[in-house]
Amino acid sequence: MHLKRFLTKPIHYLLVAAAFHVLVALAVFLVGHFQLLPNTIDTHGVGISFAIDGLTYRSLAIDSADLLRQNGIGEWLSTPLPFHARLYSLLFALLGNLLGYNILTAEPLNVLLYVGILSLVYRIGRELFDSRAGFIAATLVALWPSFLLHSVQLIRDPLAILLLLVLLLGMIVVLMRPVTIRQGLALGVALALVVAMFWKVRGNMWTVAVVLVALTLVFFLVCQLLKRKVWVGNWLTLVLVTAVAAVVPSYVRSVTVPGLHEPTTAFARPGPEPEATHGLIPRLIKQISGHRSGNPRGYFTGGSNIDAEVRLDSGGDILRYLPRAAAIGFLAPFPNMWLHRNGVAGGAARLLSGVEMLVWYFLYVLVLICLWHERRQLALWLPAALATVSLIALGLVVINAGALYRLRYAFLIMLTVLAAKGMEIVATRFGWQHPASGGGTCL
Repeated sequence: MHLKRFLTKPIHYLLVAAAFHVLVALAVFLVGHFQLLPNTIDTHGVGISFAIDGLTYRSLAIDSADLLRQNGIGEWLSTPLPFHARLYSLLFALLGNLLGYNILTAEPLNVLLYVGILSLVYRIGRELFDSRAGFIAATLVALWPSFLLHSVQLIRDPLAILLLLVLLLGMIVVLMRPVTIRQGLALGVALALVVAMFWKVRGNMWTVAVVLVALTLVFFLVCQLLKRKVWVGNWLTLVLVTAVAAVVPSYVRSVTVPGLHEPTTAFARPGPEPEATHGLIPRLIKQISGHRSGNPRGYFTGGSNIDAEVRLDSGGDILRYLPRAAAIGFLAPFPNMWLHRNGVAGGAARLLSGVEMLVWYFLYVLVLICLWHERRQLALWLPAALATVSLIALGLVVINAGALYRLRYAFLIMLTVLAAKGMEIVATRFGWQHPASGGGTCL
């Protein structure tokens, strides 16, 4: 069967993407198994230079799989464990004796997360613009080299990205069109569960979820004032999601690796301790300062740290550092770091990051073209604003370029959707393709 005949439906493209992902996972595993890059990938396929926390999660998943086989599901469920590691432990318990405890055994989950992310990118692009923009964006994400390499690892990032994109898509739907009360209730319950799951999976990035919900509330209020209508179902969704986001950090544990402090957030209720900080702004400042001062102990240096000596202990410190944080969040690693050979990542990884950053400098221009051309489309400003705030926040608290590179995948994926529409606009302007029909808008 010819490939062109086969690729007639979206599901066919997803099957091709899934097969491609499995081949990449197999290639990474073989590179590690035969020790072709022993300082980069271990014999289990774990990226010891770019996803080193996968070693810890693999060990936790193995122990949990043994616990499940020996003591049953009750004790397995009662033992604290990061949620994604628990999912990997299920696969290890089922397939470990056959395939071993490696990335191939974890691939059934990883490929589902990869395909799920691509599906959400497509849906967001189609919702905001059109199917063509969604397809371009999904293709760009699918072929993004460093993201692809991380997606076959035993880490929590793909699951966290999936949950955040689900929440973003739901918020875009709320902004774009009215829903019935029944639909609003169902959507609100579903998104509330996603919000709670995001706290469990990625509690140290909880502020992102809060910012997304807050931005949606502001944009939706503007939309309703402009239309002079009240979309009751949409308000019901937002009330449910906001309520859950307000209480989850105070009453639900966000499980992390044993031996590390559980994630905290400025948006949780202050504890009863005498030294507890009260007031949202002071707690935010303390959170930023704490994250930044804790980073040097958690990451390798070797030429990868940026402004490690800078401390942000007050609101004034943070305000003065914002322009630099924006430059770091959007543009790092900077060109002078691309060929630096020191550090755990190695020269090849740095060169790859340099090539990807060159591409992103071009994509940022396309994002700006999209924002200007489609500026009356209120909903597209939601991912743009969320990505901007989040990237600047990462520039404030993350001093290691390698860690920054990984943490911002979700936000660059959001901008990829806008860049894809920018490509369409440029191509149409120069007559390379016919205009595509646009998406809806609340304006």
